[in-house]
Amino acid sequence: MATAYVVDASVVIKYFLTEPYTPEVRILVAGISHGDELYIPEFCSIECVNVLWSNVRFRGLSQTDAEQFVIDMLDLPFQIVPVKNLLPRALQNGLTHQLAIYDSLYIALALDRDFPLITVDDKQLNAALACGVAIKPITDFSPM
Repeated sequence: MATAYVVDASVVIKYFLTEPYTPEVRILVAGISHGDELYIPEFCSIECVNVLWSNVRFRGLSQTDAEQFVIDMLDLPFQIVPVKNLLPRALQNGLTHQLAIYDSLYIALALDRDFPLITVDDKQLNAALACGVAIKPITDFSPM
């Protein structure tokens, strides 16, 4: 059965950088070929490219690898959602939960679509729960 989730940049970037939960994220993304849909706000790619930039500058990732990761990321069939209509709710959630608007937009998207959120950002996870968002733990995608 196909399922839809909202995923944040803390999850998406793990598809490319080997970090805790990378195997789970790769299983999650592989689910797209079985009909699952992963929704991201339109700026998620910018956040991910910024993380790649930081890894090139400060953590030894090669520029060649970072450039290839960007190409590969743009080829992934994420459902990209404009944020215009999510901004009022994101502002409200951000102010209520002392959360950056970028993070609040993932919560607003999950609420708007009534999809579970997948994140490995604890502060965002706690705010999402307080807003009534269902959370899908990334550990549910652990390799057998």
